[in-house]
Amino acid sequence: MRASTTLLTLLGASASIAAPIMRRTFTVLDPAATAEAQVRDNTATRAFSAVPIKTSSGLCLSVDPNSGDFRENLTPVSTVECNGSANQTWDVITAGVHNNVPGQALIVSALTQACLNFDPRRAAGNQVLLFSCGGRADGGGSVTNSQQFAFSGGAGPFPLVPLNGNNQTCITVTNGLLDDTSCNPATASGNELFTIDGSGSSSDASSTDAASTTDVASTTDAVSTTDAATTTAAATTTTAAAQSVSLTTVTLVATAVAEAQVRDDTATRAASATAIKTSDGQCLQAISGTGDFRNNLVPVEVAACDGSAEQQWDIITAGVHNNVPGTALIVSSSIEGCLNFDPRRAAGNQVLLFSCGGRADGGGSVTNSQLFTFNGDLTNFALEPTNQAGTCLVNNNGFLDQTSCNTASPDASQLFSASGSSGSDAAVSATTAVDIAVTTTAAPSATTEAASTFSLTTVTLVPTAVAEAQVRDNTATRAASAAAIKTSNGQCLQAIPGTGDFRNNLVPVEAADCNGSAEQQWDVITAGVHNNVPGTALIVSTLIEGCLNFDPRRAPGNQVLLFSCGGRGDGGGSVTNSQLFTFGGSLDNIALAPTNQAGTCLDVNSNGFLDQSSCNTASPASTQQFTIG
Repeated sequence: MRASTTLLTLLGASASIAAPIMRRTFTVLDPAATAEAQVRDNTATRAFSAVPIKTSSGLCLSVDPNSGDFRENLTPVSTVECNGSANQTWDVITAGVHNNVPGQALIVSALTQACLNFDPRRAAGNQVLLFSCGGRADGGGSVTNSQQFAFSGGAGPFPLVPLNGNNQTCITVTNGLLDDTSCNPATASGNELFTIDGSGSSSDASSTDAASTTDVASTTDAVSTTDAATTTAAATTTTAAAQSVSLTTVTLVATAVAEAQVRDDTATRAASATAIKTSDGQCLQAISGTGDFRNNLVPVEVAACDGSAEQQWDIITAGVHNNVPGTALIVSSSIEGCLNFDPRRAAGNQVLLFSCGGRADGGGSVTNSQLFTFNGDLTNFALEPTNQAGTCLVNNNGFLDQTSCNTASPDASQLFSASGSSGSDAAVSATTAVDIAVTTTAAPSATTEAASTFSLTTVTLVPTAVAEAQVRDNTATRAASAAAIKTSNGQCLQAIPGTGDFRNNLVPVEAADCNGSAEQQWDVITAGVHNNVPGTALIVSTLIEGCLNFDPRRAPGNQVLLFSCGGRGDGGGSVTNSQLFTFGGSLDNIALAPTNQAGTCLDVNSNGFLDQSSCNTASPASTQQFTIG
């Protein structure tokens, strides 16, 4: 049997999402992933800094950094005897990058830098945990109401009332862990009251305005993605923001790299695999493995030209990640990461390669932190990021950095030239990908491993990543549950855990002889967290909890796969039409017609895998019809 006992055991980690919370003993943190996800906001206004927070019984809130997942997300908060340790210190942030709501505060672990988060979608008893501030697992979030708590400025006692609880929820203590309960905040008492045990600090920095978009970690509304002209930048920051750059190599996670760094084959390129030279004749180069485990956060060196792949660059003027005329992406031809300027990072460490689109997991669309002014001249041009006026890139001690400049007349040291292979290699108009169901044509990110045929191979799953990405929606309305889906010739659709990536995304769907196994069971969801469109259904693997997904951007023969419901690799997505299939209620002889491409039905290809083909959706061929049950 291809689904080994080990893989099923690993998959069982995803079931922990739906179980009452228990103290976890996961101790292997990924330092690069943690640094990316948990970032201190040095611009924030803190009403209190590094103080204990006590329950009504005098116990202290405490966090064990190793009790969550590999990024220090999903960490429970316990109540224990006070001991003055760093585990029991908290910041109360009233304004900053992740808080732009007056009268609200973030409750942040001063040790881990994660925010207290209330997520009512999670199983009862497991809804109050620490999570990356901003609500994105990878640290790329902005502001979310699941982390905002009513705060009037005093040390208490006061209730912790989450903004997304509609003023009817209070944080409480259950069996020594923070939990939630229904309450009237005006009459909160007992375990619903908390006290800050420390003197309030004055603001430790003048707060900057937080971004206006909300990346919601816990609400069920679909999240819209702004395009470059309206974003305020950017790829994520890390806590490891040194004043100078030094190259160190890390162990790359192949599946994570393939997901994050994807070549845009539709793009229009002004130059391809070209050298980019400084005014003194040196070349820009990017060394794979000198950033994080996804090949994000890679420094760009200035070195003697040697013609190597590390010194080759594409200049993209239109494509999936650039929809702004007069701008260009500067993309490493070997890594496929985009040059990114992030002014939030420490000086000397603000210019790095990052996944194009600005999302660490490759799910981003367009961000102006990666768009550089470009008029077509490849001989003498400045690299001027569009997210900060009066800024040019420059060589600083052998690494690319930023400096103030007169963009109308940049200094010679701020000029670059491109030489080598050039010319547009695609004349396709770019599309702007967003994350909401009814208006998009694109969904989860494609990978560079886009083969025309499948062969099933197993990978090592990361249990905490699987648990984060594949979550059962216990609120959903199901037209069928744990049912077989049969082809017109009587075979059953099946999905084998561990045949995709490390999160159980990108799993192929086979047609095989029916055997009643868990791999052949499916839920048909007509409403829920990831489906808000009447007349449609999600087709969800009951075993894996991934959603059937059609992505026309992928290579032919590799476009129909399971992916985290909502369309984000890390499970943070809401609704995407790449996972919504037209559904009238009948379970007999139905077509699986994805709503993100008209005239398309799923069928089984000659290799025995679920694929797509053109069809008349009003009268599909027999091979394009399925029966559920």
